[in-house]
Amino acid sequence: MFAHLIQDPAQAKNYIENPASGKAVELDYFGQLTSLASTFDHVDNLFYFTYAVCIFFFVLITGVLAWTVVVHRRKTFDQPAASNMTHNTPLEVVWTVIPLIIVMVMFAWGFKGSLDMMTVPANARQYKASAKQWNWTFSYPNSVAQSYGELWLEVDKPASFLLESTDVLHAFFMPSQRVKRDVVPGRYQTLWFTPTVLGEFHLFCAEYCGDDHSKMYAKVHVVTAEEYAKKPWDVWVDDTPANQLASAQKLYSALCSSCHTVNGTQLVGPTWKGLFVKDASGKIVGSQREVHVGGAAGPKQMITVDEAYIAESIKAPEAKKVVGFEAQSMTAFELPENKVKGLIEYMKSLADSK
Repeated sequence: MFAHLIQDPAQAKNYIENPASGKAVELDYFGQLTSLASTFDHVDNLFYFTYAVCIFFFVLITGVLAWTVVVHRRKTFDQPAASNMTHNTPLEVVWTVIPLIIVMVMFAWGFKGSLDMMTVPANARQYKASAKQWNWTFSYPNSVAQSYGELWLEVDKPASFLLESTDVLHAFFMPSQRVKRDVVPGRYQTLWFTPTVLGEFHLFCAEYCGDDHSKMYAKVHVVTAEEYAKKPWDVWVDDTPANQLASAQKLYSALCSSCHTVNGTQLVGPTWKGLFVKDASGKIVGSQREVHVGGAAGPKQMITVDEAYIAESIKAPEAKKVVGFEAQSMTAFELPENKVKGLIEYMKSLADSK
């Protein structure tokens, strides 16, 4: 997740470089990230407590074992057993009750922290995170726009998330903010936290959800109130063809790249390369494609790829199922018209690639 350990001998501190932002992030004495969110205290304190308990009992048990091996070792070949004792009831009660108490303390501590993470304060902003194979879609309070693969939050402002899955089990996991919650299909989950440090951080799916589980990643931007007020998630630059393509390529990377390639190789979905080609005159035209009309069991038909077909495939993927991909399913996306058009122009630009 992180790389490049940086040491500062003058201050005796360690840092790691965050690839998402290119900035150094300070580590504490145990190699943990320093406090970046409101939920850190109970998560990290429980970690340190568990760590200390493990070290204590490791040293104690290993020490007693080593002492016993040395002191009670057989000194001669014919030496009889030092004792025929088979058990010690008081000792067994002690080593059962004490660990039980410690484990129950850990459970109660963790359970309280989990409840705190799900008990949303009244002043929290309400977001929605929708998980599907294999990407994230985020909805914002008082905004009809959505973002894909990127999330913007305001620093020092509590953020609450309504989590949903449209297919299989996923998990909303932000290690830098110390929050994790399973996203279970068929039910809503909630969590909240307050980001306290400006920067860019990672959001992962922490439950195996299929072939491209490792690609189910989102970048989280924690920004100032002034930057947040500009609604950076609702920016689509299409004032020039070059800007439109750049915006579309960014959307492709966040939303489509886990299933569709642009270089001709096949993933779970058909490649975008070759959807549009150049004819003899150099004009970009749609290619021929064989599809099942009305779903995977529908009759086959040869069609010419055009803008209407692409728009329909984004909104209703099962309407015309590509032959050879009958077993695969695609989630329907409700995208604004300008973003659909941008993706189509990006597909057309691939006609120039080799």
